[in-house]
Amino acid sequence: MGPVAGGGADLGQHHAPGSEMSLRIGLIACAIAVCGDSTLAQDPATPVPATSTDVADSRLAHERHFERQVAPILAKHCLECHDAAAAEGGLVLSRKAAAFAGGDSGVAIVPHRPDESLLWESIEFDQMPHDRPPLAAEDKAVLKAWIRDGAVWPVDYVDPSIYRHPPREKRWVSRLTVDEYVATIADLFGVDVQSSARRLLPPDLRADGFRNTAYNLNADLKHIVAYAALADEITAQIDPVRFAKPFARDQTLTDKNMRQIVQRMGKVILRGPLTKQEVALYRGVSTTVALAGGDYRDALAHTIAAMLQSPRFLYRIEAQARDDAEPEQALWHRDAYEVASRLSYSIWGSTPDRILLKAADQDRLSSEDQVRKQIKRMLGKPRAIDRSIDFVTQWLDLDRLENLNPDAQRFPNWSPQLAADMKRETIETFRHLVWDNDTPLVRLLDAPFTFASPDLARHYGLKSKPEPWAKYDVSDVPWRGGILTHGSVLTIGGDDASMVTRGLFVLSDLLLSEVGDPPPGLDTTPVPTGPGLTHRMVAMQRIESGGCGGCHKRFEPLAFGLERYDGIGGYQETDEFENRLRQDGEILFPGTAEPVPYKTIGQLSELLASHPRVAESLTRKLIQFSIGRPLDVTDARRVRGVYERSGRQDATYPSILTETLLAFP
Repeated sequence: MGPVAGGGADLGQHHAPGSEMSLRIGLIACAIAVCGDSTLAQDPATPVPATSTDVADSRLAHERHFERQVAPILAKHCLECHDAAAAEGGLVLSRKAAAFAGGDSGVAIVPHRPDESLLWESIEFDQMPHDRPPLAAEDKAVLKAWIRDGAVWPVDYVDPSIYRHPPREKRWVSRLTVDEYVATIADLFGVDVQSSARRLLPPDLRADGFRNTAYNLNADLKHIVAYAALADEITAQIDPVRFAKPFARDQTLTDKNMRQIVQRMGKVILRGPLTKQEVALYRGVSTTVALAGGDYRDALAHTIAAMLQSPRFLYRIEAQARDDAEPEQALWHRDAYEVASRLSYSIWGSTPDRILLKAADQDRLSSEDQVRKQIKRMLGKPRAIDRSIDFVTQWLDLDRLENLNPDAQRFPNWSPQLAADMKRETIETFRHLVWDNDTPLVRLLDAPFTFASPDLARHYGLKSKPEPWAKYDVSDVPWRGGILTHGSVLTIGGDDASMVTRGLFVLSDLLLSEVGDPPPGLDTTPVPTGPGLTHRMVAMQRIESGGCGGCHKRFEPLAFGLERYDGIGGYQETDEFENRLRQDGEILFPGTAEPVPYKTIGQLSELLASHPRVAESLTRKLIQFSIGRPLDVTDARRVRGVYERSGRQDATYPSILTETLLAFP
């Protein structure tokens, strides 16, 4: 069965379709097409977030007002000059205590008194921002009203990487990724469609670091055709009568029996009870099959195929919780079947199992204790490990190693197998830390061990073991330990071991910070090294230049400690021109005024692993992967709650995922 132009369907070779059947299947195809932009309309009954005006007397409303309106203005217009590192005029506007203390000219913010606040005075007369366009009238009004209403400031640090991102304007629904589709089919029917799905479906591309980012999961005509073909393949591989037996009264095409099958089977396939309209639609499929001369088996096969092409199957359509809902209201005040789906796809990357659906049937997903018990049970299953490996694979973009092709003259020892070993090294390190030892995620940065094949061990300068795959203690190996020394990560720098790319990785993926894109037309061709000119020296030239230094000084020094690693992760103390390479440097952690020096790559890894900024960044990465969308200012409060409740720097993968599922819609 498959949708075709004009809304028709091909029901196979055995029975000619009747017009009613073609119309009904066509409606399903059209429904899928309507879902193509991933922005399904929400139920009009969904509550609208309250504004600060509606609840002006509530301190909570004022706190949200600061985070969603005031902090973004400060982050966008003020912190370039008035963060802790720059502090022009002695004024720091990124930290609460410092902001209220004021700067060299006096007190900047006087609650309830805008006219006595130097910050407002500078903004009102367009003295700030310096050398930039003045604030828009509406932004000025927001700041003045904020000071007048008491200047409520609920956070210690206005983090630009968080507050520069405006609230999302659309509410996205998530199409199943190819991986999730394959896993769902396997769990429902015991059928492996992996090779067919990867051949027929367009690949899911990374967006904001992950392949499950909802806004990037569109459905076009290629998807519709592929889903139809896959539905045919699935129904051809299963025994539909046997599959439907637990849901049936008997093996007849009577209305009573078929309606019961549609209701019960549909709840499992579509992850929740069907509406009367949906029951009638799928019952109509079986009626049309019967009118076309089909039997009970044919009716079941076509009904299942229709369900597999439904938006309810292909998308995770869930009501959106209110943005102003507190974390304790976010999850279990929702439909129990949506909770079940939310848990299963976050923890397993697949459909709810019978235990989870039974809990939803019995309304046993309506309290924190009930939800925690299910999460604990599900985290104990092997599928949870597979899903976590999917997280680390996407976060570190490990799949790119399959297509890596370094210059053979420069790197004659490179091979596809070495690339596969590098990917496996990182995955096995992650698995050992997270699942074998329940270790905090930050320990990925300074793990005193690694896993390697004999070839990879020799590549790393380690004494190889005879086993085809073994664990290596590298606590006494100064240049190995933690993912920054893994070839899977180091190869992001390309053949030339780019300090730009490596530094940006540390900045964005570990330190939760960002810089803007280079100006249009800028020549970004790498400057080659040579005798007396190392990558670090080239980087210093960029940092000290007037046009590039403002941004490059923020991220290239973060890669100074990695200078001794070549383009494929080999360690060397001198380069091909006999230049001595260094591994010392310093880190300016975002939100701080003074950089922290380090002398070795080991010290760099320890600094990162011990800093709360990195722990928070890893927490945010896992939250984003779990909810399937980037985070914005409306999420800041919940993110802080997850970070605190999951254990801060001691947070583990299970603890972060658990608190995320309890806090986020």
